[in-house]
Amino acid sequence: MSLRALVVGLGQVGMGYDMDQASDRYVLTHCRALQQHPKFELVGAVEEDASRRELFQRVYDLPAYACLQEALMSRPPDVVVVATPTPTHAAVLFAVLQNASPKAILCEKPLSYDFQEACEMEAACRSGGVALYVNYMRRSDSGVAEVRNRILSGNISPPLKGVCWYTKGLFNSGSHFLNLFEYWLGDVQQSDVLAKGRIWNGVDPEPDLRVEFERGSMFFLALCEEDYSHCSVEMLGKTGRLSYDLGGSRILWQPALDDPVCRGYRALGSRSEEIPNDLDRIQWHVADQLAAAMEGVDARICNGSEAVRTLKTLDHIQKSL
Repeated sequence: MSLRALVVGLGQVGMGYDMDQASDRYVLTHCRALQQHPKFELVGAVEEDASRRELFQRVYDLPAYACLQEALMSRPPDVVVVATPTPTHAAVLFAVLQNASPKAILCEKPLSYDFQEACEMEAACRSGGVALYVNYMRRSDSGVAEVRNRILSGNISPPLKGVCWYTKGLFNSGSHFLNLFEYWLGDVQQSDVLAKGRIWNGVDPEPDLRVEFERGSMFFLALCEEDYSHCSVEMLGKTGRLSYDLGGSRILWQPALDDPVCRGYRALGSRSEEIPNDLDRIQWHVADQLAAAMEGVDARICNGSEAVRTLKTLDHIQKSL
């Protein structure tokens, strides 16, 4: 039986990113993912902008509503995806809880810019018996899971030390990688601000940081989004070098080997192993992990309490600026 899904917000991640891309190759939005995944039935959308509603109705042949309450009454969902701008997440989530009884809510990241508000959102879902998930999408990628398995097995041996370049703000973009490193390296032990940086878009800080995790430490260095988008990670440990490049679309492992010429020396090998992943269809994998979680199967999707933990570190950093 399919889970009925309603998408609230038809911006880029809701509907836009893959609109002009081949559907058999790219699944970059919630609408396409939920339409394609066999365990979901996309039943409609909610959007304030009339032109986006019209486009959704034309492309998906489903109703789009200007009013959230009307949509919840007309198309009672099992799953609600909150893909509206971050400052509206709380209002949308509370309205859903007040007017419907979904099994789960999948909210775009970050859950909120305000840590206390995020805690209230997570608590409201928990008390209402609604599972909350947050779309730190890289967690659902098979390549990311393989890296975690190698770290935990010691094949990629901690402690690890690395650099993460990010653009577009600590909450909007940097939080993706903080959450990813929590998944790979364990809980945050300490964070230090190296340089305050600027405020991106009048809301989101862009500091340079050093963050210590259970299994290593990472330096976060900010670049300017208006120059170009860039998200890239380099991590080194006892057994080699991991490159998580081009936003995560290319993952390379370069093992440390005995030097064939100079006896007693070790160096990084000249050849790298590419770890397969599927970032071009990442939202399909998010939907797949969401379905697994709702079936009670161990899943890699980020849940509400994990997302709040990430925001707790971000809140501490912000207060240190």
